Amino acid sequence: MSKMNQTTYTFVFATIICVVSAVLLSGVSEGLRAKQELNAELDVKKNILKAVQLAEPLGPKMKPEDVLKVYESRIQEIVIDENGNIVEGKKPKDIQESEKNLHPVYIYQEDGKVLAYAYPIVGQGLWSVLYGYLAIEVDGTTVRGVTFYKHGETPGLGGEIEKEWFQNNFKGKTVFSVKENKVTPIVVVKGKAKDVFQGEELNYHVDGITAATITGTGVTDMLDKNIKLYEPYFSKIRKNS
Repeated sequence: MSKMNQTTYTFVFATIICVVSAVLLSGVSEGLRAKQELNAELDVKKNILKAVQLAEPLGPKMKPEDVLKVYESRIQEIVIDENGNIVEGKKPKDIQESEKNLHPVYIYQEDGKVLAYAYPIVGQGLWSVLYGYLAIEVDGTTVRGVTFYKHGETPGLGGEIEKEWFQNNFKGKTVFSVKENKVTPIVVVKGKAKDVFQGEELNYHVDGITAATITGTGVTDMLDKNIKLYEPYFSKIRKNS
C-alpha cells in the first residue's frame, strides 16, 4: 500500500470512528436525558403527594409506575389566573414562562371528595433557590403539609429544611386569620416559636433552625410571597366552604 493510500485509509478510518462514537454518545445522552426528565417529574409528583398528606402514605420501596398511578388517581391539576379564577382547558405543564399571571394548583381527592390543595413555593435561601410545595386544607386556611425538596443549603444547617422535624412544624398552622380577616403568612422564628408567641399568633409562627437564620428568613419570604399570590383563589374557597 502506498504512503498516500495509507494516509487516506487512516483518515477515513478515523472519520468513521468519530462518526460512530458521536452517534453512540448522542444516543446515550438522549437516553439519559429522558431518564433524568422522568426522575425529575417523579420527584415533583412524590413531593406533591407528600405535601397533601395522603390518607395512605407512599411506601418507601414503591415502584415509580405505582407512584404515578397514585398521583393520577388522587391529584387533579388545574391552572388559575391572578384573580383566583380557574383557566379552563389548561394544565400546569401548559403554562409558558411568559405567562406570569398563571399559576398551578394540585387538588387532592379521595373517593371524589376534595381533601387539600397544593401549590409550588419558590424562594431564595442563603446559598441557593429553595423549591417546595405547600398544601392547604379544604377550609382554605389551615396548612395540611409542606415539603422542601430541592435546594443547595448547608447540610446540618440550612439543609435541615428538608428534614421531617422542620416540615412537621408547619402542620396545623394558619395562613389566614378569620378573626382579623387578613392573610397571615407563616414566619420562621429564631429559636422556639412557643417561647416567643402565644395564642393566635402562635398559629402562624414556627420553630427556626439553629445557626441558619438567613435560610429561615428565605423560607419566611417565599411563604409570604406565595401565600399572598394564591390568596385570591383561597378566598373563593373560604367563601364557598
